Amino acid sequence: MKTNYKVIILSLLLVVSCGNSNNTKQETLANNTATEITPLQLSENEKANNYEVVYLVSDTGEYINSEIAQNEKGNFGVVYYRDINQNLNTFNVTRAGELDEGNISATSYDNKTLEGNFPSTAYPFVAKIDGKEMTFKAAKTPVIGARIIEYTYSNVSPKSSTNGQRVFQFKTAIFALNNESKSASIDKINLDINKDFGITDASTFNDLTKLLTSQSLISNKTTPIYDEWVKSDYISHIENYSSQFGIDYLSEKIVSINKMLYEYTGGAHGNYDTVYSVYSLENGNKLKIEDLIIDLKNPDLLNLIKDKLLKIEGRDANSYFGLDELSLENNNFYLTSKGLVFTWGIYEIGPYAIGETRVLIPIEEIKPYLKDEYKTIFE
Repeated sequence: MKTNYKVIILSLLLVVSCGNSNNTKQETLANNTATEITPLQLSENEKANNYEVVYLVSDTGEYINSEIAQNEKGNFGVVYYRDINQNLNTFNVTRAGELDEGNISATSYDNKTLEGNFPSTAYPFVAKIDGKEMTFKAAKTPVIGARIIEYTYSNVSPKSSTNGQRVFQFKTAIFALNNESKSASIDKINLDINKDFGITDASTFNDLTKLLTSQSLISNKTTPIYDEWVKSDYISHIENYSSQFGIDYLSEKIVSINKMLYEYTGGAHGNYDTVYSVYSLENGNKLKIEDLIIDLKNPDLLNLIKDKLLKIEGRDANSYFGLDELSLENNNFYLTSKGLVFTWGIYEIGPYAIGETRVLIPIEEIKPYLKDEYKTIFE
């Protein structure tokens, strides 16, 4: 069952009938520009949201990645704020006015607050983040934001369980960079990001109405996944698989995109993983760490990274499985305006308790190890 969750992606645009969900209803999705969109036919077990993604940066290198949806129930979404030290704060939107009202309020899980005008690439976003006033502007880039079409299917197993109800939930999303310039490179990136959906016509991403009302991106895969789960004797009473996207960095040359995967199949905790993808906006190619670094086994580079790992607050050599055997091959890295960030998922270099690990190597420190053609990638 676990393998199927990671291989099969749902169609967002189908009328799905699973379990007892035969009654359908309409939900109209609208974006922040009031585009005319034909209503989707969704069952009572389905939800779909259309998020407009805006990437904004401050003069000091901090950035805002805003994902706000607007539908019949009002505005909602998330604002991600990353400071210059790569610390991430997630703010859940509690109030977002219409564009003409121009205001937004959001709160983080640890009660930090964010207030400001409505995030947009058309004008500066003047925000007060936990009392600190900051101004963010659109990055200089050929990409004007992105769009997320998020789909969720939920149901309850009819089979009895000594642990109570067994709940099935599956969430997935299409993520597409806006491509008003109709760039072949951006089309190539969008096709690669969404390759699991089997989309072959890149123009699909450039037409929101076409994307939302397409007959089918993939034939109905929800029913067999759900049916297999219902029939299984899987111990857990809950199976939850979801994915969400964000932008870590956007410049004239590159875009760094993250995709977070989460799966809970019972036990003390779920498993999660953040997959980072760095693309060239010049040719649409996805960059690998070996494309950038001259020698991934360079002792000086390895020692530099080990030293930074040991300086992470609350950690020492005992926090890791074995730094002497640290490898950078196939590293899940991303780029920012401040440098290159090496990352490791849970269990890769340490136990679950330390979570995911990120190490930022500032531009001037990483430059000696970059291939000549990438020494200017941060400019």
